[in-house]
Amino acid sequence: MIGVSADPQETSDRFAKSLELPYPMVGDPGGKIVRAWGVRWPLIGLARRASFVVGRDRKVRAAFRSEMNPDAHVTKALEAARALSR
Repeated sequence: MIGVSADPQETSDRFAKSLELPYPMVGDPGGKIVRAWGVRWPLIGLARRASFVVGRDRKVRAAFRSEMNPDAHVTKALEAARALSR
């Protein structure tokens, strides 16, 4: 798992450390990753909350977007990741 934020790398590092995240965070202030994965809000240009579960074959196996219900978003993404690891 890798987290991506539109914040600068230093901010992403502080965020990951403050929550003791078990995965790295990548800063993407220029928005290249956000644009490449198509997770920008069309009119306002901000990044959306999204998770992609990618298989060992490098194919996207599941995608979740949810700004309104982050708990369900996380649960669904983890279930999909666990299913792939079986």
